[in-house]
Amino acid sequence: MKLRGYYTSTIGSFPLEDTEENRGRCIRDLIALGINFPAYPQLSDMGRQFLDDLVAQNCGIIYENGRYKLADKRISVNVEPPGLKPLLWTVRYLRERGLKANIKAAITGPFTLASYIEVGRGTALLGTALSDIRLVEQIAQIVANVCSEASKVSAMISIDEPVLGVIVGVRTAFKYAESDIIRTFDDLKSTCGGKPTGIHVCGRISPRLAEILLKTDLDFLSHEFRDSPENMRVYDPRSLRDHGKILSVGCVSSKNPRVESVNEILEFMMKFKGYGDCLIFTPDCGFRNLIVEGSREKGYDVAIMKLKNMVEAASRLEALSQ
Repeated sequence: MKLRGYYTSTIGSFPLEDTEENRGRCIRDLIALGINFPAYPQLSDMGRQFLDDLVAQNCGIIYENGRYKLADKRISVNVEPPGLKPLLWTVRYLRERGLKANIKAAITGPFTLASYIEVGRGTALLGTALSDIRLVEQIAQIVANVCSEASKVSAMISIDEPVLGVIVGVRTAFKYAESDIIRTFDDLKSTCGGKPTGIHVCGRISPRLAEILLKTDLDFLSHEFRDSPENMRVYDPRSLRDHGKILSVGCVSSKNPRVESVNEILEFMMKFKGYGDCLIFTPDCGFRNLIVEGSREKGYDVAIMKLKNMVEAASRLEALSQ
C-alpha cells in the first residue's frame, strides 16, 4: 500500500478496563470518528499483553513476585506468536457486525519487551534482558512471528518501542552497535507482508536515535511532538525524503486533559506541511494514563474529544492542500 496525503491513526491504549464491552465501544467510536487507521483497542499493559502468553508457554520466562524473570540462559523461540488475542478479537468483532476498518496492529517491540525481563542483580535497565543483545535477538525472533501473523489481518503495523528513547541518546547505553538496532527492525519489517510498517517511540528523541531510525527499512516514524516540540529539530524534510520515510506526527497531548481546539491542532499540523507528500497524525502516545479527576470514564471522554478535533483538523488541512 503506497500512502499519499494526510491520514489519522491512534497509538492504541485508552483508560478503560480491558473488557469485551469496552473493546467494542472503543473500536466503534474510532470508526464513527473517521480515523483512517485505528489501532485495535489495547486496554491492557503493552508488555503484559505479550509476556503473559510467553510465560504460559514455558519458553524460559517466568512471572514471580510481580516481576518477569529469565529462568534459563536463553529464551526459546519455538512458541506460538504471543499477544495477538486483542487484535484477532477486534477483527472478528468487526467481521461479525459487517463493519470495516483499516486496523493498525500495535506490537510491542523486542527492546521494550526485553526491558521487562529481569536477568540479574543490576539496577534498573542494566539488570534486564535489554543489557544482552543475544536475548533481544531471541525476543525479536518471536516478535517477527507476531508481525507475520498480524500482517494477515491488519492494514498497518506499528512496532512500539518507548524504551529506545531512553537507551539511545548521545550514545547507546548497552554494548551493541547501531547496526544491531537497524538489523533488528529491518528483519521485523521483512516479516510484515508488505503492509506499511513503522515504529512508535514516545518522549524525547535524540539526534542519534533519529539518524538510526532513518537508516532502517521502516516506512513511518511515529513520535510525540505536541508535548515534545524539540523533536521537530531532529528530523528535516530532506532527510525524510532521502530515506523514503513518512513522519507520523503526535499532534494532541496524551497527558494533558485540556482538549485542544480544531484550529489549534490545525495550526500545529501546518508546521509539518513541508515534511513530505504524506503525513500520519496521531495523539502523542496512548491514552492509558489519561485519568481525569480520578475517573477513567472522564479520561476516555476527553480522549474521544481530542481525537474528534484531530480528525476535523486533518480534514481541513487536506482541503487547504487541494
